[in-house]
Amino acid sequence: MNNDLFPFKKKQHDEDEGWALTLADMMTLLLCFFVLILAISEVDKHKYSTVAQSLSDAMGGKAEQQAPPTASSLTMSVAPARNLFEVQLELARELKLDSDTVRLTMRPDAVAIELKGAVFFLSGSAELTPRALSVMRKIAAPLVQNAGEYDYIVEGHTDDVPMHSARFPSNWELSSARASAVARRLIDDGLPKNKVKVMGLADTRPVVPNLTSSGEPIPENRSRNRRVVILVKPVNDNS
Repeated sequence: MNNDLFPFKKKQHDEDEGWALTLADMMTLLLCFFVLILAISEVDKHKYSTVAQSLSDAMGGKAEQQAPPTASSLTMSVAPARNLFEVQLELARELKLDSDTVRLTMRPDAVAIELKGAVFFLSGSAELTPRALSVMRKIAAPLVQNAGEYDYIVEGHTDDVPMHSARFPSNWELSSARASAVARRLIDDGLPKNKVKVMGLADTRPVVPNLTSSGEPIPENRSRNRRVVILVKPVNDNS
């Protein structure tokens, strides 16, 4: 049959083939989209299995027991730094009743957990107070859960008042002992000791001036500078 005599049939034939090409393009785009999402996300194995089963049931097939795809299978890795904000939120939830003892700060490369020295230690002491022990348990819980992805640096800081005692000849020893006490508590609560580093910094890094411009002491500033800071940093951070 000469199609030139029946042009409407040729047009109908072209339209019938056009929808298939459109569908193929859409499926290809969807596949690329899901591959991209998978590449930048962490896979929850339980949720993956649930979704796979639901999709299989909806399509009338049988679900096969398969391991969920991983970033390594796509030759990509997910940087732990993507989860620093989530760690901070979890800590904030745990410590919402202890905001007067702990300050949380998001830094470009770490979450900083600042422990207020006046609450955690008595003057001239490196022994954690009873309240400090309670707060430390709350801090340790989310850190232990993420221990494999992060390193933990515990910094001890003092004010500028000279320290002289049989146990602590200077602020260097006092700041180191306080940082060590916090580190030991974290390890006792489950943090691997090979993930923890301790630093005693004495009065070398004040967050606020200890003295006025005329040399007068500022008691509230000195209190702020007496602190221990726990830095939560991704393991691939070489700084």
